[in-house]
Amino acid sequence: MKSKITLLFIFLISIFGYSQDKTYDLLKERTETKILHDRVFDLSKAATIDSKPIDANTFNQFYHEIQRADFLQRLPKYEVLKNEANFGKATKQIPLAILITEYETLKRTSIDNGDVFLQNNQYNVKPNATGLFEKHTISLVSPLLSKSNSNTFLLKDDFILNSTIKKILSVELKLEDSKWVKINFNKPFQLNFKETDKQIVDYKIEFTDGSKVQNSFEFEIISIENIQGKNNEAQAPNIVLPITSTIAYQGYNETAPYFGQGEYELFMDTTNGVLDKPIFLVDGFDPGDSRNSTIIYQSLNYGTGQNLATDLRAQGFDIIILNFPVYTRTGTTTVVDGGVDYIQRNAMILVELINQINAQKVGNEQNVVIGPSMGGLISRYALRYMEMNNLTHQTRLYISFDSPHLGANVPIGFQHLFNYMAYGPLGSTAVQPVVDGLIKSPAAKQMLIDHFEGHLQSGSVFEFNTASNSLLPTGAPNFRNAFQTELNTMGFPVNTRNVSISNGAGNGTMNYAPNFEAMNHTFNVTSSQRAIINLRFTPAANQTNEVSRFRGQQYFLFFWITGYESAANSKSPTYTDGLDSAPGGRFDMAGFQAGAGTDPLLTEFFDNLLVDYFCFIPAWSSMAVSNSTNLYAPINSSSTTPFAASSIPTVNENHVTLNAQNTAFALTEILNPVLANNENLALNSFWIQNPIQNSLQINSNYTIENASIVVKDILGKTIVEMKNQTINGLLEIPISLSNGVYLVTLKNSQGSVTKKIIKG
Repeated sequence: MKSKITLLFIFLISIFGYSQDKTYDLLKERTETKILHDRVFDLSKAATIDSKPIDANTFNQFYHEIQRADFLQRLPKYEVLKNEANFGKATKQIPLAILITEYETLKRTSIDNGDVFLQNNQYNVKPNATGLFEKHTISLVSPLLSKSNSNTFLLKDDFILNSTIKKILSVELKLEDSKWVKINFNKPFQLNFKETDKQIVDYKIEFTDGSKVQNSFEFEIISIENIQGKNNEAQAPNIVLPITSTIAYQGYNETAPYFGQGEYELFMDTTNGVLDKPIFLVDGFDPGDSRNSTIIYQSLNYGTGQNLATDLRAQGFDIIILNFPVYTRTGTTTVVDGGVDYIQRNAMILVELINQINAQKVGNEQNVVIGPSMGGLISRYALRYMEMNNLTHQTRLYISFDSPHLGANVPIGFQHLFNYMAYGPLGSTAVQPVVDGLIKSPAAKQMLIDHFEGHLQSGSVFEFNTASNSLLPTGAPNFRNAFQTELNTMGFPVNTRNVSISNGAGNGTMNYAPNFEAMNHTFNVTSSQRAIINLRFTPAANQTNEVSRFRGQQYFLFFWITGYESAANSKSPTYTDGLDSAPGGRFDMAGFQAGAGTDPLLTEFFDNLLVDYFCFIPAWSSMAVSNSTNLYAPINSSSTTPFAASSIPTVNENHVTLNAQNTAFALTEILNPVLANNENLALNSFWIQNPIQNSLQINSNYTIENASIVVKDILGKTIVEMKNQTINGLLEIPISLSNGVYLVTLKNSQGSVTKKIIKG
């Protein structure tokens, strides 16, 4: 018994090598298919792969396993499929793929009876042993994208992926009217679905030997409806226009400069319908372009049925939304994910858009530019670039909305874990898009204060350094420091009023606490395989802790044996506690989970997190505090920031969240050029009790004479108008209002100021 346990222990250690060594090489000639699935980790649950409709996530994972398990390496690497999926997303053609394969798995009895045995760290077989393997035959059709708003499909010859000698005669799909339609290879075709949401599509494959296979795949059709106005009228014709920069930019790892491509949509005001008061809203960090202009518009929702863009359009402003889509570079098949491309290249698109709108607009009204999240960096860079290069931006107000002027944060423990799961032995295709967009993209490398690539061991793509001096926060090599240095050197726009909205608490309130346990969970992958994951937030100042640990284990004879593991440690600087729990705009894990797909591994991960959020944009960063490096220090009058005014909450809010306080701040800044220019101290200094009850209470430390006071609803209807008022101290005006949002304009010969009030 002891020798048998020892042998199996060695076996278990070796199977976790997953084709990284020569353990299985001597079995190659004994296999019929030359594909031994035991060489890889079974995330796809291959035994059940054809028992239900297959989706893109399952197909991709299974293909990745088969390709790596193939001794002969007959199939293209998974990256080829991933690139084709990205190309299809950019071209609005959903790529289909077919996998025809036969593979084998070792029978457990082959180990137990000694037919397969370990010799010199390699598995060998008794000369006359038979029946060692179980053979499996699989034929699958699947889209390479799990969802799309396109119904155009394409099956190329190159993506008929076949490791067998079988030849395909035809492939048919069953339409909603129950008719079978034959697919013509290399020619786009449409599947017309009556409804959106998930669809099940039946398919048949017929082979030249007369055999047939019938199964189905799953695909989600998504549709974005036109956003609606207050009276259920469409707010815009939904005409999205492409735009290409005329100034090229060469990224840090690129060999040539390239022109960026974007798209924009103009939502005209609801007063005169003339493009005369432009407000630019610039999209932020968006891997895979999950937000189009409609969703970006809706991101300005607040309160109950209210929207900042709609409010501003009712005041005569025109909203121009700039989005950065996934696109193919002109004249090439190179796919660019615009939502995470270089910040500078996207800024050049905004420069071009500002120039074009300035040439079209009527009158001399100065622009307003609002930049949420990374959009604030793009806006800042574009405006300052124009000033430094004698380009007139005609902009009076720049609003930074929870933007990472000094960097952003994704917990380094999360980075280590996700990267290990995606590009380590597991090879999870579901986690790879998370890593590619959220962590490995150019924009992420530019913004993340601590980046996993700065901690990797030499020659490894997933193992971290362990030396103490390599544990402090470190940006992505050749990206982070270069970008922050350039941004600091340029500074902020000088011909605009610069203000900031922060979602991070200004009073030092933390997001959880340093060293907080974020996960301690066991994932039972199969009945005999499991993974144990431990995660913690970064530690307190000058402390070191283990922020991530992954263990893969195999069960035998009442024991769980660790076959492989990986861990990461982190150390915080002497001058501040760790990034993860700092005051700041929160990364909402629930919202992220909703967009991460339905992969079982990811679903179980999110369901078992012990935290709902982490610090994404430190308040210190969104306020660009320059006289302190302590991320936890309160932001107050002694803090040095470049902003003329700001809205900072006392509790940490989800990143780019609008509420009554910061919406009122934004409206005040936008509606009052006098306030922005600080020309009338009396008008600038009055305040209104807000929200109001049964009276309008206006208070001023200065005397305001011959003032008119007008109260309008958000659609511009006048509710109350009073003239020739003198305000010195408190002025209380009885007023009866229904619950809702109203605008109060106070005006005299010195100018006018409009403020937003709420009756609730």
